[in-house]
Amino acid sequence: MVEYLAYSITTNIRELEGAMISLIAQSSLNKKAVTLDLAKQMIDKFVKNTAREVSIDYIQKVVCDYFDLPIELLKSKTRKREVVQARQIAMYFAKKMTKSSLASIGAHCGGKDHATVLHACRTVNNLQETDKQFRGYLEDLEKKLSIH
Repeated sequence: MVEYLAYSITTNIRELEGAMISLIAQSSLNKKAVTLDLAKQMIDKFVKNTAREVSIDYIQKVVCDYFDLPIELLKSKTRKREVVQARQIAMYFAKKMTKSSLASIGAHCGGKDHATVLHACRTVNNLQETDKQFRGYLEDLEKKLSIH
């Protein structure tokens, strides 16, 4: 059963540890023995959940296609308003839809640091509340990203 878990979860050790903890919790809550069947049921759920996560690259591609920008521009150092806004939206969705760290998201977006990603998320949240057109962009993009 342990081998089955190890072969099924190859993403990283934290995922594997999480699966083990979930399995033990399932068995103790339902007063069932830890069996291969229980492990298989749990892994199926676990794999479905992780498969649903989109990648930062995919988010960037969808955002760039939506705003008709080349992806290199999004990752560049440019501070043109439309590029900065698209970059901030990509960071916002990356934080919301992936388990990536802020530093990792920033690195994908042209070598920005975690503070820039936090600032981007705050900016997007503020604009979402005050700018109707901007809120429309986010709703459209969220639909495109959740279809994935």
